[in-house]
Amino acid sequence: MARKQTKISRRMLFTWFILTGFIFLFAPQNFTSKFQLAFVHVFRWPLSIGGNLALTARTQQPLTGTVGRSEIQNRNYITTLEETLDEERKKFKKLYGLYNTYVWEGTDFALADVITAKVEGSRNELTIACRKTNGLTEGQFVLGDNSIIGTISDVSSRTASVKLFTDPTSRIAVKIGELDIKKWMQGNGNNTAKIPLVSIQHEIKKGDKVIARKNAEFLDGPVIIGRVARLKRDDKDPLFWDITVEPACDIEQLEDVAIIIMNSQK
Repeated sequence: MARKQTKISRRMLFTWFILTGFIFLFAPQNFTSKFQLAFVHVFRWPLSIGGNLALTARTQQPLTGTVGRSEIQNRNYITTLEETLDEERKKFKKLYGLYNTYVWEGTDFALADVITAKVEGSRNELTIACRKTNGLTEGQFVLGDNSIIGTISDVSSRTASVKLFTDPTSRIAVKIGELDIKKWMQGNGNNTAKIPLVSIQHEIKKGDKVIARKNAEFLDGPVIIGRVARLKRDDKDPLFWDITVEPACDIEQLEDVAIIIMNSQK
């Protein structure tokens, strides 16, 4: 004998759900609370999985979104500030050392970054970027690694040109080592200079220091400018030395320089 199947209409099912909803709506709060706790206890495992999935979705999205970008921006900003502070500390150290040298009493300095350096061929010069150009003028001496490397040849609103003492158009008064003789040094190009008309009666050797002499307008005291790189008798006149001078620093490796500003109005 076939078992009789009971069919429940949709209308009856809807009515039961409505009645059940009203029962929970008007039932006491302590009863509904116990029912909610029982429901959570029975279905805690699937609910925990769903909660973890939702939490993972919420936490992963910000890492590649706004919060992640903000953290990267802050980290980059702090790194930039640290690098800027380090650069300013180095510049302060350089200025502090210059200002505390007795030769530079009453002298001001303008630090500048090297943009380009040309030390080969017949034209030897630097292009520098200056934070301030007030007080800069042609003829002022320029320091690189605490040695004279040339003079200001042109000044614009934010940059300046430095004619290196090795440029063929450069002519600077110097003395050699401990000798009490004053000569003019002429640029020779290719990062060298010559000191002509020095008698072979003077004892000079390779490595002797070459000093830029005091200049009433632009230089308050003697400063090293180079060293004797090669020495031989002059081919045209054997009674004189043929003296080749190289800079006292590696000009091509300079990242910044200091312009000497005498009698500045601070």
